[in-house]
Amino acid sequence: MVADVRYIGIVSSVALVLLGTIAGGCRVVSEEAPAGLLAARPVKLDVRRTWEIVRAGEPLGQVVELAADARDGQPAARCFSVRNTLGQELGRIDGLGRAWRHEPFTSEPAWVGSGTLAEGAAAILASDVPIELVELGAAR
Repeated sequence: MVADVRYIGIVSSVALVLLGTIAGGCRVVSEEAPAGLLAARPVKLDVRRTWEIVRAGEPLGQVVELAADARDGQPAARCFSVRNTLGQELGRIDGLGRAWRHEPFTSEPAWVGSGTLAEGAAAILASDVPIELVELGAAR
């Protein structure tokens, strides 16, 4: 009878170790992708208009409108690139007025506000003082 108890204990221990090994060896991997990603095609955006960002008479950068005409049943694409005086893009404003600023060491831009083009540019530049947008001519 003592041998039976030892045998049952050994079998239980071995079964528990095997179950732990099997459970620990199982791995579930899943990947997420946006719906319709395989059908996505790049859209070429052309520069349509450019504004200089001015605060208290001093230039802070530019806002560049990038747009593509509607085609193949798709709506027209449009966004605004907010750049500093060196031409580096600091953020983007979409066609609905939502502004995002690029943050260092992050994979996604940070939403900073919604509103007019000037309000979005001011939010991206973190300017507490109102800014003015002065449209530049086509030659520039």
